[in-house]
Amino acid sequence: MINGYDSARAAKELEKKLVIEISLLTKLILVTAKGGVRYYPAVRDHLEMQMIVLANQMIVGDITADYWQAWLEQFGKGSLMADATQNPGLVTYMNSEAWNRLRSKGSRVVVGRGQGNYKSIDGTMRFSGGGYAGADLEELAARGDIDPKFKATPPSYFLRIAIQSNKNRILEAISHVITEFPYHRYFRGAKD
Repeated sequence: MINGYDSARAAKELEKKLVIEISLLTKLILVTAKGGVRYYPAVRDHLEMQMIVLANQMIVGDITADYWQAWLEQFGKGSLMADATQNPGLVTYMNSEAWNRLRSKGSRVVVGRGQGNYKSIDGTMRFSGGGYAGADLEELAARGDIDPKFKATPPSYFLRIAIQSNKNRILEAISHVITEFPYHRYFRGAKD
């Protein structure tokens, strides 16, 4: 005879199984994301995995990068960068002091700065001699006249692709944990 259900214990055990599965899935996404980095290899060394568990409410696996070039890798740079519909930080960046005011907001081609100090995208203060003020640095870099770091790069969307390419695996794994969980083991029997 059944005289109750130990829902607290069942929830705790289910949570443990989900934490293990989500941790494995987060590692899978991390490895996939590292494999998708194309233009800024140092980004791979800055990707980190974090797990956040809010009891009986939410289990979150996060992939983060504390490296400014991760943004360039994800959304591109220069004339090839993703537009504001795909890049959530673009408008903020274009309105910040890091944006070169000689640069067109329409084409987004990287151009030389005027003479003086400026704040770089990585947050450091730098000095421009102004010799290339307004000049198309992407074109000069493509010709080999200046450092190739000024070339435009398209977005790799390495994080988005890592999640999308594993979407079915994620859904199947979580579904499997939920559907195969032995809920029946937590019914309480009558005491003799």
